[in-house]
This record gives sequence, C-alpha cells and structure tokens, in this order.
Amino acid sequence: MIWAVIRPESAQRVIKALDIAGIGGITRIHVTGHGKEMGITLGAVHYTEIPKEMLMVVVPDNDVPKTVMIIRTEAKTGPKNTPDEGTIGDGKIFVTYVEDTFAIRSAGKAGGT
Repeated sequence: MIWAVIRPESAQRVIKALDIAGIGGITRIHVTGHGKEMGITLGAVHYTEIPKEMLMVVVPDNDVPKTVMIIRTEAKTGPKNTPDEGTIGDGKIFVTYVEDTFAIRSAGKAGGT
C-alpha cells in the first residue's frame, strides 16, 4: 500500500498520471498537517496546519517502484530546470505491506496484494 501526502494542487495531476499508467483503485482523502515548513504565515496569522491531500493506492509489489516514481515526478514542484529537486512541503510517500484484503460486497477475499 502506498500512502502519498501531497500538495492539493498536485493531486489531480498525480491521479491522472496513475490512471494513464493503468494504476487504479485510488482513495483520495483531504487532510491537514505540517512538516519541515512548520505551517504557513499569511499576514499576521500563522497556520500551523495546512491543507494536504492523501492518496492511498494498493498495488502488487512489482508495481511499487513505478507507482512511487510517478507520484514523485507529478507531485514535485519547483523549477523545471532542476528535476531532481523539489520544494519543502511537496509531500512524503510511505509504503507498507498489506497482509490481506476482503470485499465488503461478497463473503470472499478480495483480489490483489
């Protein structure tokens, strides 16, 4: 399972790229948080938590590197002449193992990883 916490303005671009690559079954969750940027200051007001989007997708083990690469490429902001560097606040990607899945609709196990 891949969890990606990214900027809201990057979410649709990431989802479209994953769809084009044949990676579906994406869950999108609106979240708030902060990392190294420690929030944002607008005028006299400091917001400690800023809007983010969390994308969750379960893929077979052999699709993890491709999926992570797509997310990193599409979610990264900053100058296009420095493709290896993004901007603080672009997000994080977490990869975890899914032991089992079950379909709600039927009594059997769901397919997949």
